[in-house]
Amino acid sequence: MRIVHFLLGLFAYIFFNVVFIYFICFLVNFKVPKSIDAPMTDINLFQSVAIDLVLILIFAIHHSLTPRAFFKKWIQKYIPWHLERSVYVMISSALLSLIMWQWRPVTIEFWRIEGSSYSITIYFLFIIGSLSSLAASFHIDHYDLFGVRQVYCYLRNVSYPTPEYNEKGLYRLVRHPIMLGTLMALWLTPVMTAGHFLFSISMSFYIFVGTLLEERDLLSSFGHSYKDYQRRVPMIIPFIKIRRLINND
Repeated sequence: MRIVHFLLGLFAYIFFNVVFIYFICFLVNFKVPKSIDAPMTDINLFQSVAIDLVLILIFAIHHSLTPRAFFKKWIQKYIPWHLERSVYVMISSALLSLIMWQWRPVTIEFWRIEGSSYSITIYFLFIIGSLSSLAASFHIDHYDLFGVRQVYCYLRNVSYPTPEYNEKGLYRLVRHPIMLGTLMALWLTPVMTAGHFLFSISMSFYIFVGTLLEERDLLSSFGHSYKDYQRRVPMIIPFIKIRRLINND
């Protein structure tokens, strides 16, 4: 059973990486069967927007609800603690796959930046943002974040080390560099269609709300040390400190 659980966690990790790579290509319409602006025939504008919003809402609800402590406590009645994170990663990857599969493009253009040098610069920054999200995960505990460490500890029958609070790498610049990189990937495009804009603005709103919820969890876990971190380091935008919108006392 231990090896089965480990393989399940490993599959969740591999599944995420495949979906992540496809998602990056999806956003920039780069050689994938279905991309964010891939033309479709016989689609209704209002129906398309409604479907897209429902897909994003399902994804956002899952991401905002399942990481909360009360939900983890409940779900661990049915799923072993060491598989909880892997199941979360699998469902998240599946929901993102669902969005990309069922996405209805709205190809009305909001902006188009002409000129090869400008386009190359935008794509370069897009790649920087995408890679920075991945790099930031290694500045904390990449394998813990995606559930691999949990199933590995279970496989080896060793104690699971509780994640510790730390400030490394990009976490010295902002408190949520993964979200910063994601925002860069969402918005950095030389051609912004209405569908892409809808996706970007909706996911940005989810990121803002989800980050506030995560801040509460981190304060609850790390207390004064995290409150001091909040005072010193911006939340998402480098060099810009925004007053907290939640009561941390």
